[in-house]
Amino acid sequence: MSILLVVQAGHDGTNRRDRQLTAFAGRTVLDVALQRLGGFTDGPLIVAVSDLPGDQQLEEIARNNDAATVRGPSDDMLARFVEVIADYPAEHLVRVTADSPFIDRHLVSDVVAHHLATGADYTSNTLLRTHPSGLDVEVIRSDALLDAAEQATSPSERAGVTTFVQRRPANYNLQAVLAPGDYEDHDWSVTDAASIDRLTAILNSAGGDPMTRWSDLIAHDKPVMNNEALRLRVARDNIESSIGSLTENIGHLPEPLPLTDAARRTWGVWAQDALVGALTVSVQNGWGTLAGRFAADLPGDFADAALHAVDDRLMADDQVLALTIDGSRIRQYRD
Repeated sequence: MSILLVVQAGHDGTNRRDRQLTAFAGRTVLDVALQRLGGFTDGPLIVAVSDLPGDQQLEEIARNNDAATVRGPSDDMLARFVEVIADYPAEHLVRVTADSPFIDRHLVSDVVAHHLATGADYTSNTLLRTHPSGLDVEVIRSDALLDAAEQATSPSERAGVTTFVQRRPANYNLQAVLAPGDYEDHDWSVTDAASIDRLTAILNSAGGDPMTRWSDLIAHDKPVMNNEALRLRVARDNIESSIGSLTENIGHLPEPLPLTDAARRTWGVWAQDALVGALTVSVQNGWGTLAGRFAADLPGDFADAALHAVDDRLMADDQVLALTIDGSRIRQYRD
């Protein structure tokens, strides 16, 4: 089974390139990411950079870390990944980004194993987020990616690489990998100097070894809790025993309640320590349909708070363009 591990790097229309060259743990963020991925044994490590002269430095960093480099368009990420497949034919491709200094080859291997075991077209730990941000891993069948490259026309589907496939679960088998706990409030993404300081503090607290596994870093990080009154958590078996006590409904909730389904995302809604609701967003062609079940006699502003929490999750990726309830559009996220 041929698998490529591809690190998206360089110019891509954002400021990610600057983040990749930021100093971290005595090297650059890209150096540390490649070091942490270097032990991946399922296939070659490729760094996909743009064809602009400014990415020469990234190519040198890749070479110093024994990684091959493929150059492609700076303004079409999907086409850049097609270039990777053309140079290194393989059945499956792993996509991670170069501004993730805590990205972990062990996690990559876990996602790949689930992808192969389920026969998926696309597998990620992002649509049902339970891992910290900054540990994003996607695996896609090369045939599915080439389908997307041939058919995708919108800028978001070209920029997102896997977005075309994510939005069409009726056409592709989507799978999700969950962490052993709920760690979505841990933010390990590199965005600015403050985020580098935060990640440096986490690493130093864990002993300073840049190769420390992500699961051993969790205990050294205090999660960011923005709304203590209402929490959404990816639904697992932990809500099944309580779902029958929820009686107030919106929309048509699927039966049985879908769990760990990347095409029908379900969250439990918690107020303090009590499960007070469950929400499902079913996706087709980029349109999301919202349904839910709630406890009776909740505060009047609860529904708005829950909807805003769903907004936060759907805005964090490109799968959903707009949200509806029973066919009526209630949110427009993207064109």
